[in-house]
This record gives sequence, structure tokens and C-alpha cells, in this order.
Amino acid sequence: MRTRKAVLQLLCASMAVATPVMWQTHVARAAQAPQLKATIEVDTGQVTGKVPRYLFGQFMEHEHNTIDNGLLAELLQDRKFDEGDQDGNGVSSAWVPEERIQNRYFELHNGQGVNDRYSIDHDIYYGGGSSQQIQIFGSGSNQASVYQIGLQLAKGRSYTLYVYMRKQGTGKGFVEVDSLSGPVYLHKDFDIADERWDKYTVDFTAPEDTKKARVRIGFAGAGTFWMDSASLMPSDNVDGMRRDVIEALRPMHVSVLRYPGGCYADFYNWKNGVGPRDKRPETWSTVWHEWNSNDFGTDEYMELARTLQYDGHLTTNYSSGTAQDAADWVEYTNASTDTPLGHLRAENGHPDPYGIKLWALGNEAPDLCSGQYTGGTKLEDYASRFHEYQTAMQKIDPSIELMASSVGEPKWVGGLLQVVPTQRLAISIYTGRWSEGVDTIGDHDNFYKSVVAEPQQFKAKLEANMAAAGSRLPTHPFFAITEFNSWWIPELKDPDYRVANALYFGGVFNELLRQANHIFLAENCSLINVQGMIEVNPVAIKLPPPYFAYLLYANHTGAEVLKTDATASAVPFDAKLPALDAIATRAANGNTVFLAVVNRAQNETVATKIDLKGWQMAAKPVQIYELNGKNWDSFNPYGNTDNVNITQRAVTGTQAPLSYLFPAHSVTVLEFTRQ
Repeated sequence: MRTRKAVLQLLCASMAVATPVMWQTHVARAAQAPQLKATIEVDTGQVTGKVPRYLFGQFMEHEHNTIDNGLLAELLQDRKFDEGDQDGNGVSSAWVPEERIQNRYFELHNGQGVNDRYSIDHDIYYGGGSSQQIQIFGSGSNQASVYQIGLQLAKGRSYTLYVYMRKQGTGKGFVEVDSLSGPVYLHKDFDIADERWDKYTVDFTAPEDTKKARVRIGFAGAGTFWMDSASLMPSDNVDGMRRDVIEALRPMHVSVLRYPGGCYADFYNWKNGVGPRDKRPETWSTVWHEWNSNDFGTDEYMELARTLQYDGHLTTNYSSGTAQDAADWVEYTNASTDTPLGHLRAENGHPDPYGIKLWALGNEAPDLCSGQYTGGTKLEDYASRFHEYQTAMQKIDPSIELMASSVGEPKWVGGLLQVVPTQRLAISIYTGRWSEGVDTIGDHDNFYKSVVAEPQQFKAKLEANMAAAGSRLPTHPFFAITEFNSWWIPELKDPDYRVANALYFGGVFNELLRQANHIFLAENCSLINVQGMIEVNPVAIKLPPPYFAYLLYANHTGAEVLKTDATASAVPFDAKLPALDAIATRAANGNTVFLAVVNRAQNETVATKIDLKGWQMAAKPVQIYELNGKNWDSFNPYGNTDNVNITQRAVTGTQAPLSYLFPAHSVTVLEFTRQ
């Protein structure tokens, strides 16, 4: 795993202060570019709203963002041998028998070899609901094993490999790591206790970079042998999670994290995800058609909350769950150890209640994901079940808040508020041109011009939901935008996020701040992979442009929204789209104004007059944080943030009103201090 120091080095450009020479060079270069004009007026005496506590939230789908090179550090698939024998060779799905690797696969018939027999044992197992059994025949000199191949390892990185084993007979167990048709990195023999499950562990350091690593687990001797709950992770993992991902998440200051989905929430059984991880079952996702190890569950989610200091937000299972299931979950998370499920939480190592207050019923009603198969949910049915869930859950903890759910359809919102007494409404707002079967962005010029304009679509969809609520729209912050993003590529195909996507997030944050009085929370979809804030492969992370937009706003936004008026020339490619979008906020102590400005223009700078009414600036530099790329189509590769990042500089000798030249395709925050 990448160490914290290395992650900070990866981010260092975002904290780099430009020297006066660098600043002068920037101004000279910008002055040579085509210019547009704009004015920004900020009335520092007029507060239009308070910045929502949960403005900078995130969304994590239980499968797509955790397993398969996501948050979890685990490199093995089907590690609990629960996924079944798909090939009819007696070996669990993601594994292959020794005969296949040694080109003796023809000797294996329905798991029976010349000197061995492979089978899945559903009666004797350590974790999940099955184990890999191998019988070895003969005098005791034979061996048999199973493999996983095609694993990616990083040179110089330390890894921990373990497996549970037991036997009836004589012989030993062993593990081996090598490169396919290459050197052996590790071989370790173990003396196995007879019919008792024991854990056998070994550490090793990868001597080279490879995408062809092979893990082999097997036995030598005579008798019947079992293996179960194997694991291979970087040794610096944090409770089974990737250290480099956690360190990249820290500076985001995520305020709230929604879990376990998404569509997955409507089919999730939370009880599969508690208890010792090596004993949890793997389960099949009927919605995403993938296996889930359940290695990341409620306790890991809240341990991550303790590390990153976010508040919990859980979505209950509407489609295949019950109100009692949801109430049990509340008891597990929030009740004292005097209750059965509170006691279970303590037995699992967490005696103190988690105190999760934010809950939602189902995902995106009326579709609720199951609508893909059933045609949707009727409003009266949802209203009835909402009351049932709310009664059962608040009986356990009256302090929790249960949000109703909407796919963001205005007609549903209008009808819902007539029959459901909800204080908050969870909605999704997506923009973009999602196309099934498209794996890459073809026309990047069109992509840029479309994406930077999409915050206007976001605004229109939000306002349509507000209008649908009509007179029933509460005066308190009501809308919980639990999913939002610009969506062009199908869900499991990750594009290279580009500068345009950073400008999209800047525009959306600006709009959310303008509507702050109606916004309870906003959660980007999604956190890791699947068009995420962070992209992950087995050995590295990628920090795409939206990551830096999130970083910029989360760290440079005040507590109160100020009246902000901006007028600007239109961008050359769209006569109805102003080049600049701006919003100002003020710190809680009243001494700093943060002016966030998006320049949507593809190639043009914008010469801007900025007037802070009622503000006496201190005789100290204005701090400027600029998010930009080397060009309008820039993106970051894995392990490098040189192409798109945040630069910081200071401008001295400024007086209001001041002039500023906003670079093309940029998001900028100027921080003004009061005298």
C-alpha cells in the first residue's frame, strides 16, 4: 500500500504556494489568451442561507466501491470458497486445480484425479458455508493444490497471506506465491493440527512488479484436507481496508457517508456483515449479479467513520427486507448492551452504541431498483410501509430520523408529501448522456462543452422537485440529494474524468449553496471507482479532477452564504451559457469571505471586476486557490497529479473593487480577510 507520506506527496501540488515569479508568469500567459468580461458583486451584509452541515457528503455502494480493488485491501476472490463449482472440477469458482496449471487437466474428471479428489464441502467449513476439500491418495508422497492467478503485486511492498486448514490423515499444508512461468517469491510449509481449524500466516515482500502473480494453497501427504477463509492483503492494511485510499480520503473531510447503496441497499441483509469477517458468508447480489464477501459491514463502516469523522447514513432494505429487519439494525447500531443486539455488537468488539441518526427507507422510490423487475412501487404501498418502518425503528430509538425516498421524479414528490409525514426527502439528481454499451468518451470537445453546462440541468431538476412540493415544501432544509453526478458511461465502465468534470462539481456546489435553505445534505455518487472521487487498482490510486473540486470546496467554504450577483459574457460555444458562475460564503467568525468562481470557457480568460460591498479588506495578501489542468482536456493517470491539481498563491496590494483574470477552464476560490 502507498504510505501516508507518499499520499501526501501525491497531493503536495495542491498545497504548493507559487512564488512571485510563478504568479507573474501566470498573469503574463493569461493576458495573451482571448478575454471575456464579467462583474461580481458580493453583499457581505446580506446572508441568504447557512451552509448545510452535510453539503460535502459521499455515497458508497456496498459492492462496487468496496470489493474488487475498491476500499478493501483483499486481493483474493472467492476467498471463503463459497461461490460454487462452476466448472465441474470440484474446485470453487475463482480457483483452479493443480492439474490444470500443470497441463494435466485431462486427468481430472468431475474433480477426481489420478491421486487426488477435489470437492466443495458444505458440512465442514470454517467460515461462510463451505470449504475446499482435497483428498490425497497413495503412500503419502503425493500432493495437490488450488491456485489463483493473474494477481497484481508491487515491487518492495509487504504482503500478508493466511489460510485456515485442518486434516484427517498425515501430511502438511503449504502456501506458495510466484509469477506465472517465473520465479518463486515465497514457499512456506505448515504442520497442520488434525481436526481443528487453525490459522496459518506468512508475510513476504514482492521482489518485482507483476500482473501475473499466482497464489497456490495445497497439501502433501495422504488423507483428507480442508482449507477455508484464505486472504492476501498488503501488510499495512487498516482493519482490512487500503491505507492509501484512507489517507487520500482524510483531506476531503467527508461529513456524511451513505451506505450500503444504492440498488444494493434494497437487497442487503445487514446480519451477513457482522461478526468475525473470516466466518461471514459470501452472498450473491441479485441486483448486480456479483458475489460479495461481506468483509465490509456495519462495524467496518463505523470504524471508518471513527477514522474519517463522518456521520452515518444508512439506507434500509425495502424490496427484500422487513420493518423488523430495519428495527433490528437500529438496535444493533444504537441500543445499549442490555438489549440482545446491542449485546451482540459488544461481543463483536464495539460496546459503545454508534448513535446513527440518519436513515432512509429504500432507494429511489418508486423504482426502488426492484422496479426494474416489478414495474415500480405504488405510492399508497410505499406510504403504508414507510409508516410501518418508521414505527418499528423509532420504537427502538425515537431520536433517529427516517427519510422517505424518491428517484427525483417531481410527480412522485408531490404525491408523496400528501400521504407521508416525512421531515426529509432523499432524491437523486443525475445529468449527462448515459449510453448503454458505450465504454469511452468519443468526442472530447463535445463532452467538455456539455458537461460544464450540466449544472444548469441540475438546477432545473432541483427546482422542479421544489415546485412539485408546492405549499407542502417545509421551511427547514428538506432535500437530501443522496446521489448526484454527471453520468455518461455505464456504471461499471470508469472513464478518465477530465477537467470538465471538476467544473461540473464546482457548478453544482455553487447551485447547492444558492439553494442552501432547502438542502439538508448532498452525497456524490460515488466515492471509489464507478465514476468515483478516487479510482483504485490493486497497486495504486488515481485522483481525478472531481477529487480536487471536492477538496477545494470542502476546505475553502464558509458557514454562511452571501448574496452574490455575477454577470458575464457568454462562452463562445453557447450563447445562453455565462462564462462565469460565482457564489460567496463567509466564515463563522465573520472575518473571511470565500469567493468560489467557475470559468466554463474552454480557451478564454475572463477579466472580472470584483466588488465586496460592506467589506474593509485587511492589508494582507488575498489567498487564491486555483483548480486547473494543463489544458481543457486534462486528466490524471494513476499515481500522478501533475496534470490536474490545485495551486495556491497570494496576491498583495489589492483594494476593492479589484480586478482579477480568471483562467480558462478553471475553478478558483479567493479568500478575503477583513481588517
